[in-house]
This record gives sequence, C-alpha cells and structure tokens, in this order.
Amino acid sequence: MATTLINHIEITPGTWVGKPRIAGHRITVQDIMIWHERMGLSPDQIVHHYG
Repeated sequence: MATTLINHIEITPGTWVGKPRIAGHRITVQDIMIWHERMGLSPDQIVHHYG
C-alpha cells in the first residue's frame, strides 16, 4: 500500500527501494532534484521533458 504525502509525493515499500516519488509516476524526488540542481533545468523544462 502506498503512502501519499502532500497529495503529490508517494512512498511505496518495494517500489524504487521505497524512495519518495511523484504520485502515479516512476520519477523520484531525487531525480527532480538532480535535474534542477545539477543539470540546471527549470521546473517548466522538467515538465516538458519528463511530464
């Protein structure tokens, strides 16, 4: 059973090693942080490419 946090982030034991991810997607919160902080993508760019 998935635990949903803040209506947009969920944690499901056994899925992606229990890492927090975007609800309904396989994109982890860590992925978004890397794309934004390390690769310099804006939120709009992230949504365009991965949404």
